Parts: sequence; structure tokens; C-alpha cells
Amino acid sequence: MTDLRSPNPAKSTARDYLRQSLNLVLAPAMWILSSIGFISDSARTASEFSDMSDNLLVPLGPAFSIWFPIFVGCIGYGIIQALPKHRTRALFRAVGWWTAAGFACVCGWALITAYAPDAAVQWGTALIFIPAVAALNIATIKFTRRADTLSGLERLFTWVPISLIAGWCSLAIFLNWTPITYDLFAGGEASLTSSLLILAAALGLIVWVCRAAQCNKIYVVPAIWGLGWLAARHLIAETDTPIIGIVALIGILLLMASALWKPHGAKPVYESRST
Repeated sequence: MTDLRSPNPAKSTARDYLRQSLNLVLAPAMWILSSIGFISDSARTASEFSDMSDNLLVPLGPAFSIWFPIFVGCIGYGIIQALPKHRTRALFRAVGWWTAAGFACVCGWALITAYAPDAAVQWGTALIFIPAVAALNIATIKFTRRADTLSGLERLFTWVPISLIAGWCSLAIFLNWTPITYDLFAGGEASLTSSLLILAAALGLIVWVCRAAQCNKIYVVPAIWGLGWLAARHLIAETDTPIIGIVALIGILLLMASALWKPHGAKPVYESRST
């Protein structure tokens, strides 16, 4: 059978060049645009945006440090997929448009966070996260199902960062929607019931994608990281709503189980298709 680790010998097209260029440019653009608030007085920082609402599901600040390895890894992905030898490679053709779309939406989220009027910023960030999460999760599922075609170094700088950004955004999207649920169902007040329902929905999505992506362990790491800092907030830093911290810890166990338990007879993610 054909060794899928080799680049696809198909002829290059204009779409291939565009796909590579978009990923190469948008990957670092996510980092640059997300940092605008720190270098421009006219832009809102992500922290300032978060402080606009009393969101019970926002974890302690160190949780957001995960963006650093995500940004670095995505830049690595952008460079690797842009190499001439990967221009027509079937794997990057399958995932490249999805990653480009996800990166573009994250860039849009950063711009909305920084510059949207106060009255529109919450809805704007929440809505743009929907296509972002959809695109990145589809890319992760497609990537994982073809992960056996990647070398070890390629996995580290392509599959891993895409799995990480998809996993983190799958949790972050619910953080953006939580204040909106407060406005719609709790008169704008922070609601424990709404928070728990949103947290349950987040866990449901992440478990579903994890299973669809062949129990992708990397995908659940960012969510486990975020839930750990959420539990620390409600069990250590603040003690008014310990139930959220307890549910966060239960969520961690659920995500670990979803990534580690495989149905009998399931094939390993890296089982070679060339054998």
C-alpha cells in the first residue's frame, strides 16, 4: 500500500499556495492581535474584558498562561505546513482550510475583545467563538485520524498544537457565553445554576470531541488545566461557591476517563496505515 508518510505527488494548485499562506500568516497573527491591549492604550486587554462581568466560571489567572505554548506551537504548525514538500500533502490539504478558518476566528475574537464597544463585546466574542471551535475541532478530529502519517517531530509541531488550541477554545467558548446566560436567565446577576449548566455543557462537548478524535489525550489537557485552576479559585482563593470547584474536579476525572478508556478492539491512534 502507499506510504501516507510521503508527501502527496499531486500537482500544486493556487488553493494549495493560498492555504499554506493563510496558515503561515494567521498563526502568528493570533498572538500579535491578542497582545494589542498590552501595547495600545486604546485597546482593551483580555483581562479587562474578563473583568467586565462577574463570571463564576473564569479560572484563576495562571490558567491563561497556556496560550503561550499554544501560540508557539501553532506558529510551528504554520511553518511546517508551509514547506514546499507539504504543499500537496493529503493530510495538510484535509486540515489546512479548517485550521486557517479557526485561526482567523481567533484573530477576530482578539480584535473584538480589544475594540468592540462595551455593549457589543460580549455577544461579539461569544458568536465568533462558535465557528472558531467548530473549525478547530473538525481539524483536530481529521488530524487525529491521520496522525499515523506523521513523524514524531511533525506530531509535536502540528497535531499537538492544533489539539491544544481546539481543547482550550472548547472550554473558553463557554466562558464567553456564561455572562450572556446570566443576562438572559438571571437578570444579569452571577447565577450558580446557570454556571453549573454551562460547565456541564462544556464537559459534554469536550468528551464528545475527545471520543470522536479517538480518545485524543492532548485535546483534553487544556480543559483539565483550566478546570484545575477553576477548582483552585472556588476551593482555595474563594469559598463562597465550593460546588463549582467540586464539579470542576469531577469534570477533570471525567475528561481523564474519556481520554484513557477505549472501547474493546479500538485501534491505537498511531497504528500505521501502511502495514
